[in-house]
Amino acid sequence: MSPSPRHHKRAIDGDFIKDLTSQKRSLGMVMEINKDTRMMYVNFPKIGRPVWLMWENYGHYIVV
Repeated sequence: MSPSPRHHKRAIDGDFIKDLTSQKRSLGMVMEINKDTRMMYVNFPKIGRPVWLMWENYGHYIVV
């Protein structure tokens, strides 16, 4: 399944992503992707804990 033109590059396991939301979580590492729920588990050291984020990228993160 290829992303549509409005989507940005999706992350994969082990990628580093930069959060672009107003929550300012900074840089995080993708630890797990659940394609059934379309969520990814990302560890953000700046906030001191991992969080589940939407995996489909609508511009809320960039893969670095």
